[in-house]
Amino acid sequence: MKFLIISDIHSNLEALVSVFSDLHNNNEKIDRVLIPGDIVGYGANPNECCVIVRFLKSGKSSLKNEIQTIIQEIDINDTDKKNITDHIFSLSKKAVVVVGNHDREVIGQPSLCSMMAASAGAAARLTTKVLHKTNVRFLESLWFRKKLRGFGIELVHSTPDYPQGYLYIKNASTLKYELLYSSITFSGHTHKPAAYLYTKEKRNISASVFIPADQFDNRLMLIERSSMERLETFDVSLKSGQRYYINPGSVGQPRDGTPKASYMIYDTLANQVSLKKAAYNTEAVKKKVLKAGIPFDLADRIVKGI
Repeated sequence: MKFLIISDIHSNLEALVSVFSDLHNNNEKIDRVLIPGDIVGYGANPNECCVIVRFLKSGKSSLKNEIQTIIQEIDINDTDKKNITDHIFSLSKKAVVVVGNHDREVIGQPSLCSMMAASAGAAARLTTKVLHKTNVRFLESLWFRKKLRGFGIELVHSTPDYPQGYLYIKNASTLKYELLYSSITFSGHTHKPAAYLYTKEKRNISASVFIPADQFDNRLMLIERSSMERLETFDVSLKSGQRYYINPGSVGQPRDGTPKASYMIYDTLANQVSLKKAAYNTEAVKKKVLKAGIPFDLADRIVKGI
């Protein structure tokens, strides 16, 4: 079975559809979709992204016409539009979705222990103004975490021990083996892809987003990484009896230095998790974000990937 993991879409429609285009072009057959939160926030298309995620979760046929209209309005060629639409339709009722802090913020339920930056708060307020009631109800219905017990998977936006807190994971040493309740915990929130292996005896790194050590998880990387090479993609081979904490990075606003949509594929047969990147027109999205009145720094992140 193959799982697609997409997190932190953040209202970036072009980035989201680029993932489906990439899957089609690589002939990837996906069985389930895992979405660790933050569908909205930061970007210019919260309603469109919600509609697509709602369809992936519910498979409601009434959403198909709306999705076709959404895809038709994207500035890509007609063949790509059809392939993307067909791929989305093939994933009907295959998604498991949890709520993220931006999803909660825009519906008036902010985290009590994680204050948003000024620009993020401004983007959230703009999203609240334009978000359709059906999408508000959808975000309200999402849980903080979900378990797929048959696969040993837990889905959460931040950490499984306190998911409603949305604390940023600045150092992987803040997590311990006993705080990971499943074999694999898929999370989001940091916008930086990483994969960590935890054992009962000691914490070891299996792979990480190989960005400069002074920008993320400084202590862990300096002690446990022999290489500081920046890699755009990586593979992680999973072993039974271990626990893993894995972050696919951000689809809509990556912060690992690569301005592409970040996602992962978990192949249960191969026991491997692979980080992938999908390119899209970031300059066009930056212009759209600015036109929507969203702060410049958030638009600029789109083209810089930081």
